[in-house]
Amino acid sequence: MMGKEQVLFRNQYREKIDGWYNGYLHIAVVYTIGVTAMWVYIQHISTVAWYEWLTIPITIVLANIFEWFLHKYVMHRRINFFGLRAIYERHTLNHHKFFTDEEIRFRGQEDWRVTVFPPYALVIFYHDVASGRRCI
Repeated sequence: MMGKEQVLFRNQYREKIDGWYNGYLHIAVVYTIGVTAMWVYIQHISTVAWYEWLTIPITIVLANIFEWFLHKYVMHRRINFFGLRAIYERHTLNHHKFFTDEEIRFRGQEDWRVTVFPPYALVIFYHDVASGRRCI
């Protein structure tokens, strides 16, 4: 059972969602960006030695560790540094108020907005990766 504060926050959050927002389109755009980036990257793979394939599981493990670190030390701590405060506010002040132990379900596709990364975040990430710059 949701508490009154969570019900109020969810209703206020939903009221602020623009009428044109479509969760299915949001997911489609995010997946299109991801699949396109993977396709571009795969096009540049050639003559891979067997041991070079080990970079895939190693990268998955390191990405998981990075995700944990980012979640613990950036998304849950207010840091007044370019972009990091926005990540904290979006994650902790929105996501964790919207979803709690009492209620973790989506009511509908409009609730996906509070969970799915905004497409511009992926564009910035992939651009920085492709240009060899560090994202954070």
